[in-house]
Amino acid sequence: MKISTIVFTSALAIGLATGFTALSTSSASAESVKGKVTGVKKEGRTVMMGGKKISISGSRTNICIKGACDEDRAKIKVGMKCKANAAIRKGKLEAKKISCK
Repeated sequence: MKISTIVFTSALAIGLATGFTALSTSSASAESVKGKVTGVKKEGRTVMMGGKKISISGSRTNICIKGACDEDRAKIKVGMKCKANAAIRKGKLEAKKISCK
């Protein structure tokens, strides 16, 4: 048996014995951003809010405006109060959900 196999199986056995059942491989950090929209670029693809630049995807982002969800990102306007749940994707902060009033 190879030494690397022995080390791996030993580490796995110790991990399972101490209660570890899954290891996180994701380096993305979730973040909540809220505030007034101070800038909108490219028909809502990029929004400045709370001092941060947030990307809005047409398919991966759930957009809610005044309680109605599944809205178009082009309806996000400067001055709206919004709250976004975002994560890093391809080096940029991208919203998973954004709710605006």
